[in-house]
Amino acid sequence: MRGEKIPTIRSLFSFEQFETVLQKIAHEIAIKAVTSPKGNIRITTKSNGKFDTVETNEFMIRFYAKHISYSEGSWFRGITWGFDVEEKLYTSSNHSTKISYYASEGKTKEITEKVTKFVDKIMAEVSIKPIPRFTLKNRIA
Repeated sequence: MRGEKIPTIRSLFSFEQFETVLQKIAHEIAIKAVTSPKGNIRITTKSNGKFDTVETNEFMIRFYAKHISYSEGSWFRGITWGFDVEEKLYTSSNHSTKISYYASEGKTKEITEKVTKFVDKIMAEVSIKPIPRFTLKNRIA
């Protein structure tokens, strides 16, 4: 993977919105994993009660200070696809977050569509709308 370009997508959803939705998904995965255990399960929480890591044979979600990693598959059995979300720190556009993912040669378009559809689906399921970082509406004379 060294030297390969990692594709990225810009998103209007904020990091906090991603964290809220992915914490909810992690909770659902954790409940299912402990009520019907199959294979390996690793669940750790932070001192504030939020999840730090939820990992099963099918999913892995890890929460860092300003970075979230989601993947289907796991270190236990191999990752099939996934992405990382982080705050976009520069303000050259209205996008709030940057989504990075690995796509093997020739699969970039396919994985981009998969990640985009997944993000749209999880946000729509909980009726979350993007929050623009800034607007020029009030700046026009």
